[in-house]
Amino acid sequence: MGDSVVKIDSELLDSVGEFIKLDSNKFKYVNKKQFVDIAVADYLKKEKIKVVKKR
Repeated sequence: MGDSVVKIDSELLDSVGEFIKLDSNKFKYVNKKQFVDIAVADYLKKEKIKVVKKR
């Protein structure tokens, strides 16, 4: 599967940029795309666990 373009609210994207600039995060996240990829993957993993537990 290839990369896709997804539009993100500009204020949210600014918040992501500020979060990445924090000393505790600047080495963990290389750029905004990486942060979004990791955040979405973590969110989906947590939601999947919730669904599995409900079954």
